[in-house]
Amino acid sequence: MYILGISSYSHEASCALIKDGEVCFVIEEERLNREKHTWKYPANAIAQCLACEGITMAEIDHITFFWKPELEILGNIKHVLKYFPQSLNLLRASSGGGELSVLNRLSLKKGIGKKIAQQFGLKKVPPVHFIEHHLAHAASAFFVSPFQEAAILTLDGRGESTSTMMARGQGNAIEKLAEITVPHSLGHLYAAVTDYLGFKPFFDEWKVMGMSAYGQDTYAASFAKIVDLLPDGTYRLNLDYFSFHTHGSSRWVSDLFLAIFGPKRRKDQAYDQRHFDVAYALQKTIERAGVHLAQGIWERTKSDNLCMTGGVVLNCLMNKKIIEESPFKNFFFQPIANDAGTSLGSALYYYHQILKKPRVEVFESPYLGMQYSNESIEAVLKEKGVPYVRTNNIAGDTAKHISQGKIVGWFQGRMEAGPRALGHRSIVVDPTDPAMKDRLNARVKKREMFRPFAPSVLEERAQDYFIMPKGQASPYMILIADVKEDKKPLLPSITHHDGTARVHTVSRKTAPEYWQLITEFEKLKGVAVLLNTSFNENEPIVATPQDAVNCFLRTELDVLAIGDFLAVKKP
Repeated sequence: MYILGISSYSHEASCALIKDGEVCFVIEEERLNREKHTWKYPANAIAQCLACEGITMAEIDHITFFWKPELEILGNIKHVLKYFPQSLNLLRASSGGGELSVLNRLSLKKGIGKKIAQQFGLKKVPPVHFIEHHLAHAASAFFVSPFQEAAILTLDGRGESTSTMMARGQGNAIEKLAEITVPHSLGHLYAAVTDYLGFKPFFDEWKVMGMSAYGQDTYAASFAKIVDLLPDGTYRLNLDYFSFHTHGSSRWVSDLFLAIFGPKRRKDQAYDQRHFDVAYALQKTIERAGVHLAQGIWERTKSDNLCMTGGVVLNCLMNKKIIEESPFKNFFFQPIANDAGTSLGSALYYYHQILKKPRVEVFESPYLGMQYSNESIEAVLKEKGVPYVRTNNIAGDTAKHISQGKIVGWFQGRMEAGPRALGHRSIVVDPTDPAMKDRLNARVKKREMFRPFAPSVLEERAQDYFIMPKGQASPYMILIADVKEDKKPLLPSITHHDGTARVHTVSRKTAPEYWQLITEFEKLKGVAVLLNTSFNENEPIVATPQDAVNCFLRTELDVLAIGDFLAVKKP
């Protein structure tokens, strides 16, 4: 049985394909249409999933969609009435991807079946099943977790109306325990401050997380008043500080917020300490709320196991605190935690919860996209006129270039799903070079100085370099760890301002080529760590050999290691 899951018309549009409960592909549309965080109908991703599996739409048994439009309509009516007449501003506000009105977005979601029929020229499409957004999130985590029983916590901006959900998973069923609805949303809180600090909400939150390391506790006490942590383990926002619930994205914060924390930063304005201090206060508030929610769901379930997903779960510092301070013993953080993961979750939910099919797979590999043969890669290199050599030791030869201070684009195997580059579409450099962070930013990444770069470390050597929270592995770069004190001078380019690092532990089983690259680098430099960042330049992560070669040619990358081929620029 094939089930095709789809998410679109919000952000991070994607497509997932499962066969008899096993995950075949998860592909984000942004990788193919080259539009970051795209909300658009994932025509390319759908076609690619079918092509990679070698099937047609006629062989799909069911289609699932990550949203219930009718449920949102009901919630929106209640919201407008509750905050009337100010809430009438919401009817004119942009929605979803920022280019759609609420009515247009809902109409497009309801008509997803017609869009599929139009793309494939069908008179009749497979049955389309609309799955509640937070249940899709929950399913994306629990049904592929190693747990037969677990607490499930989902946190994001909003679904139809829900922003946070507590649930219990048992076998092939998920039971809701509690829901928090908009406007009370940690995701919207983070988006509001992201906008206030001059960034793009729902897209640049990680920039704010990076800023927080440079902040002081100037506003921590004031920020604590913004989120009220309730005795039942839930929370409420103090809406006196916000306007998004009545004005949408046109006005995120209120005059009270501006009076206490100062004027909003313009996009072209230089950063000052106040901006860093606000980011710090927000981060501490999110961590405090996250631990409170984890404690609350533990009180309801008394489970040893916790599954977490939703866009807020990409906040690695919050995850670290939850591991350290909550009673749970075992954790699974879905690496495709943003809305891209809900295409997978909707398909899994229908298969297990609705059809009551048994679980068959534990999520071990995020490498769920396309892969390319050496023949197809070589054809692109020739077409682009790039000089190259073929090698029978791509890991060893690439490691030599890295050890010599070269900036290397590494393109191997199946593309990663999710927002993190995990060693298949990565830029890799020497983390022991104290000048490497600035050089990498100046020559390729063009990122703000306060944003850290992440380390990839051999899974079996992680404890030598990092203090992993409760000894957890971090195969999906979704956890923060403290860099060991004696290793900070050794790893200056991946040690953040606060002494932490967003660690990626690399398994020989799931990423053998990348594991071998780090191993070869260790032979040369004595360090089982590489600096790993996404293979891109202010664009989606490269997906195809054409993308990789184009990025190599237009940036100051020194080396491209793609398949079994090495292309090296002359100095």
